[in-house]
Amino acid sequence: MQSVSIRALAINFPQTIRTNDYWLEKFPDLFAKTRQREVRRTPATDLIPIPTGIDLWLQEVTPFLADPFRGSVQRRVLAGDESSLMLECQAARSALTAANLTAADVDLAIVSSLFPSDIGPGLATHLAQQLGLSCPAWNLESTCASALIALQTAQAFIQTGTYRQILIVVSHIGSQAVNDADTLSWSMGDGAGAMVVSADRADRGILSMQIVPTIATCGAYTHELTIDSQGNPRIQTGTGENVSSLAVTAADTVRECCQSAVAAVGMSLDRIDYFAFNTPTAWYASVCAKALGIDPARVIDLYPTYANIGPVFPLANLYHAAVSGKIRPDDLVLVYANGAGATAAAMVMRWGDVALGSASTELVTIRSSESFVPSASNAVASRGIKERLLAVPVGDRHAILEAYLVESLANLRQLSPADLDPQVVLTTLLDSLLAVIFRSQLEASLEIRVPMEQFLGERNIRDLTEFLLDRMAISEMMGGVVRDEGDVDRSDREVFSL
Repeated sequence: MQSVSIRALAINFPQTIRTNDYWLEKFPDLFAKTRQREVRRTPATDLIPIPTGIDLWLQEVTPFLADPFRGSVQRRVLAGDESSLMLECQAARSALTAANLTAADVDLAIVSSLFPSDIGPGLATHLAQQLGLSCPAWNLESTCASALIALQTAQAFIQTGTYRQILIVVSHIGSQAVNDADTLSWSMGDGAGAMVVSADRADRGILSMQIVPTIATCGAYTHELTIDSQGNPRIQTGTGENVSSLAVTAADTVRECCQSAVAAVGMSLDRIDYFAFNTPTAWYASVCAKALGIDPARVIDLYPTYANIGPVFPLANLYHAAVSGKIRPDDLVLVYANGAGATAAAMVMRWGDVALGSASTELVTIRSSESFVPSASNAVASRGIKERLLAVPVGDRHAILEAYLVESLANLRQLSPADLDPQVVLTTLLDSLLAVIFRSQLEASLEIRVPMEQFLGERNIRDLTEFLLDRMAISEMMGGVVRDEGDVDRSDREVFSL
């Protein structure tokens, strides 16, 4: 079939750079204790083997726990006179200029605006109006995988001859979609990108695309309509009860997508010259690299420069890699993006003669993180907590488990156990990241399932202790962890109704 390539590529970011000082000045009380904790340099958590894909994620996130901003360095954010439509238009014009095309040459525009400045059905027609396009303009959305889904859609239309020149525009306005008091805001940045897609010679362009659903991560985020300080309606995003699914599925999903994509063209990962992953966190590129067993030097990581820019990542990664000479014509490139509650996609392409639009942003030096070595003594204690509880009478278990929870939370927060009150509300101790880690540690050490809702609301350490003991009691009466259905004698089981 007709080969399809990116003909031109452009990115556009706001000029305003927001550093961590923004939150330090705006919420000084929030960080007063954080500065004190950094001095202690105690292990953030004691990792234990977990027989799922989350173990790799936990391993890579641990070095960032001592940093109150979790590896975030800076992010580009909209100023008062800027909008998502403005960023999109500037990126689109830059891509068209680089491709030596005019608005009249475009046959179709596909637009994906994640958290746009204006609430509505999408900005495709507004963009077409601003650019002077006379072709159809459609909205497309698949969260952070939107750019690759749009690229696959464009490929299909060009190969069937329906359209010849397709303009793809994506944007992400994360800074306006979160509450500044929410730790999720530390990772959110703004930006836009555009690419012109058309036919190319047979030995270049998109070689394969693998797309899988990410329905397991539905509910990882919540989206609510709110009114901002200027009286404007906004969609406010927060972490949901299923946020831990992002960590649980990360390694397995990148393996499934990327290995299938390279297998579809009869090659292996070692043939790929360069990898471009979406990096919604500071450790995500490392998770992907280790999950695939590839050299981190072949991976670009823009998180320190832009923080999380959602669907703009594929365009920004490719642009910066091309500008810096990391990828050249005829190189094999693998691009991967994971969209929460939507789709994940991996694309293998042979890089062509891609024209690059002008950009004003530059890469910053990526800081390396100190490696973390688990404490052997505490790790053994974590593994033995279930045995310790089962070895004592039921009436003595509450004190043992509560003390264990206090000690574990103190390690996560780098505090002394004496500083933690068992009646303190858990949400004041755990952000979404720490809650995922704490939950995984409990599930592995106690061998029971712990719903994320146990860390939300007004629940405290004592409430959590009671819940865990109840779950353990039920598991004990039901015969413990069932390893093989054929090994269980059901005749003497008592029936419980909850």
